[in-house]
Amino acid sequence: MADETIDILLTGFAEADLRPILAALAALGRKATSGDVVNDNDAAFVLAAAYDERGLRSMRAAALEDTRPWCFCVSAQDRALIAAASLAREGALLLLPPEGRELKRTLSTLAEEARERSSGDAAFLGLSRLEADFSWPTTAFDVSRVSRRISRLLVEAGFYDSRAGEDECALSLEEAFVNSVEHGNLELDSSLRPDDSLQEDRYEAEREKRLADPAYGGRRIRLALEIAEEEAVLTIEDEGPGFDTSGLDDSPSGLDVSGKGFWLIKQPFDVAVYNAKGNKLTLTRRRHLERTNGSQGAR
Repeated sequence: MADETIDILLTGFAEADLRPILAALAALGRKATSGDVVNDNDAAFVLAAAYDERGLRSMRAAALEDTRPWCFCVSAQDRALIAAASLAREGALLLLPPEGRELKRTLSTLAEEARERSSGDAAFLGLSRLEADFSWPTTAFDVSRVSRRISRLLVEAGFYDSRAGEDECALSLEEAFVNSVEHGNLELDSSLRPDDSLQEDRYEAEREKRLADPAYGGRRIRLALEIAEEEAVLTIEDEGPGFDTSGLDDSPSGLDVSGKGFWLIKQPFDVAVYNAKGNKLTLTRRRHLERTNGSQGAR
């Protein structure tokens, strides 16, 4: 099923936000409808707006009762609500008003999740040992699909025991992969991140230009995955110049302009650490019951 054929349910949106997001979805060729989750069961996934923590709690409760993938949409100006939504393990996070690139990426992630859930395939149930190495050229790397497939594998192998844990893991991996692609291999400066439509167009144009340049687009993304009994270790490596890891802020206050960052990446893992160069990230997850709080050890 192609992403573009998947219906999207919008729920909880104020009129001022509903019209722009409907227009943005239409521009991407997506069919969306506004309604409530109880009476509209046809849409494949849900975008739910929350304007305060009470509303967010209500949406999280509804997501737990629903079998579809969810995404919580909150104002980019409300940092407290962003932090709360980042911890919401029942769904992904999207800031309002959405950047076109971020909206497209979120929809791709939700569509992939919908496909995974509908397939009913559980090929890795009971898996106790695995060693695998993957490598992709930057131009061929599908961030959303790889993130979802790896998180699904970890669920089946027993490292997460709920859909919420899988969602949190997929969101973490997606952020880490995007960092490796855009700020690693493509060397796009984080200061260029768009905060209006004109800057977004410039960012996208520069991104496409570098993807077409073999000096950047020809670089590879590498993923190593090792599962040994009670521990899973993932290593994500790019071929970029790296960065100064001493400036990492791993607290909720360290959220970047897109509401994510290293703090979000480390949430579903017990350990998250970069190498000295800053181009290799190692994530460790131990096999235990899911916790209500974030990771216990991180760099």
